[in-house]
Amino acid sequence: MKSIDSRSLDDWYRAVNRIYLDQNFYRDTFSVFGHLVEILGGLTLLDTEKAKPGVDPYAFLPKAVAWWLALCGKFGVRSVEAMLWAKFPYVCPYCQLCPHQNDLCLERKAARRGPDWLALAQIGENGRARQPRTLGGWQRMFYDIYPTPNDPKYATPLMRFSEEAGELAEALRVASVAPGYFLSEASDVFAWLMNLQNVVQTKRRLAHDDRGKLLESMLSSAYPDMCLDCLRPVCICPPILPGTLGRIAHEIPPALTAFLPGGAVMSTDEAAAHFELGDRTISLGDRKIPTEAPLVREILRVVTELRFYAVENEKIAAARSGDLARAIAGVEALASGQRITQASIDRLADAIADLPPESRNALTSFLTGLGSSGWVAALLETVKSLIH
Repeated sequence: MKSIDSRSLDDWYRAVNRIYLDQNFYRDTFSVFGHLVEILGGLTLLDTEKAKPGVDPYAFLPKAVAWWLALCGKFGVRSVEAMLWAKFPYVCPYCQLCPHQNDLCLERKAARRGPDWLALAQIGENGRARQPRTLGGWQRMFYDIYPTPNDPKYATPLMRFSEEAGELAEALRVASVAPGYFLSEASDVFAWLMNLQNVVQTKRRLAHDDRGKLLESMLSSAYPDMCLDCLRPVCICPPILPGTLGRIAHEIPPALTAFLPGGAVMSTDEAAAHFELGDRTISLGDRKIPTEAPLVREILRVVTELRFYAVENEKIAAARSGDLARAIAGVEALASGQRITQASIDRLADAIADLPPESRNALTSFLTGLGSSGWVAALLETVKSLIH
């Protein structure tokens, strides 16, 4: 592996995901995003007088970069450098200047005009030689575009993190039907990470020529091509380390948190009754199927596999698959939250039935081959009834 001062951002991207991609494979995207938000929350300690024993606020800076890289890896971004350069080709994406002009940006945003992607692509192509080669180079580029004042405050970047995290959450929520939003919003989060690092650099009165070296050094110390907890090049740690609990939020009422009848935390079935969700069954043809937790997990597994199949199968991708993609996303979102509704299953059956015969036959054959529980057979019977 290259020395830290010559590693590209994509080198770091591969290094971090080489260590943790196996672990994150079993987490969904929102779980990885949730950990990133946790780390961003830790960064607020930079701007508070509240000290936490054993917690170094600056340690959250490399962790934030690493978890951002992990989220991009989980999402499947091919190159984070290409993603960033598409939006920030050494200029602000709104005013297209370096350094950016705040009044022009505000004017464009007030007119509800987003980035001119075609113009940015041309700027990026013409200025390809300026694309940063290292992580420190990216930090210096963002300083050139968005210079920090001589006496910067942490409040501004931390406030913007809250806004950008919300927008990234929205991008993840709609990613199954519009993945492009993630690429834009993830780039904004990285830009503000670099802005925050530039504030740290300025506050520490570090030389401009050294800008970026501190972050590269911290990232190398925290992620030296192996996990520092299990000391393996591919992490084999348990999902939640004992030291994680209580690191940031440490005040809990132990006697009130167990999943016990009448306790503070309700089970899925108790929540359904508590919030009056009604009949916990779905109807497929003549069958009524109770939507208990094992079935919901099975439905989630099947529709997740179905989503990948529908994207990769050329016959289905070329067919009238917009309704199908939305139907799959609806069932998947509900099942991820441990719920299934009759309406979501009906939309899925209608979308399958509405496919052209060749595409529909390919999809039903795939479902039949999954060898899952009887609800799939009942779903396919319902689809068949909708066709005739």
